[in-house]
Amino acid sequence: MLIVEIKSKRARQFSSIVIYFDGKKVLLLKRKDDVPYGGKWGFPGGGAEKGETPEEAAIRETAEETGIKVLPEDLVFLDKVVSPDKRDVHVFACKNFEGNVDAQKVYKEHDGYEWVAMDKLKDYDKPDNSDDLIKKAISKL
Repeated sequence: MLIVEIKSKRARQFSSIVIYFDGKKVLLLKRKDDVPYGGKWGFPGGGAEKGETPEEAAIRETAEETGIKVLPEDLVFLDKVVSPDKRDVHVFACKNFEGNVDAQKVYKEHDGYEWVAMDKLKDYDKPDNSDDLIKKAISKL
């Protein structure tokens, strides 16, 4: 029984959002050291709750992690990627949103956040596919 529960948790779908601000910057969050991709900079996102669509998960996780409100009609699907631990991750892009980053929310799950200029992205340690996803987001927004 325990093995089945572990497999079902690993099979959970995940979602993230590339938030592109004013055509010039991308929001990156620095992951805590004790989580997958610890210490790397990435996008808001997380696991879907039972019955939640990937879009709903992306919107909820973004609000929980940053305080930024994203509307479903502002999401653009980018890709479905498989994480190194074999989880499906639905990736969306968004350039229209409401509110500002709430640092208190960010620091509950992350070690920091930055609005990063396009020419500075190379200076941030990100998961391998991040730059390709950012390029795809820019081309679709």
